[in-house]
Amino acid sequence: MEMSSSKVLSQLFFKRIVREPMQSRYLMLLQDGSKKERYLQIYIGDKEGEHVLAWVESITPPRPMTYDVMHEILNLSDNLSLSKVIIDDCDSCIFHAKMHFIVDGKEKVIACRPSDAIAMALRVDVPIFASHCILEEYGIHIESI
Repeated sequence: MEMSSSKVLSQLFFKRIVREPMQSRYLMLLQDGSKKERYLQIYIGDKEGEHVLAWVESITPPRPMTYDVMHEILNLSDNLSLSKVIIDDCDSCIFHAKMHFIVDGKEKVIACRPSDAIAMALRVDVPIFASHCILEEYGIHIESI
């Protein structure tokens, strides 16, 4: 666990992504690192889901996808890096996230969709966190996957 802005955070680990054909969306499961039976499930759109699925299956698309381009942009500078993403809020069952960047040695934070934050975190290999209150309220318990 990590402390940030007086909030307790738990690290999440990507577990699985499943396409829901009837809904034209994907369901992503992230495992809580502090409670192995607890998961956060996040529904994401087709395009974001396709990118995550391509990452999971190590598929290289014929042309770079948006997150690949963003990753390359980050690689252009030694003074800019993505350090972590945090899922920190939920309003009417819609999750909110923040991407934490280090810019010239200082932390800068931008708000974004969790699907974008997670896709970038997976691509860049940085940790994904959720606030403890999000996991307490929206986490689901699964004995084994």
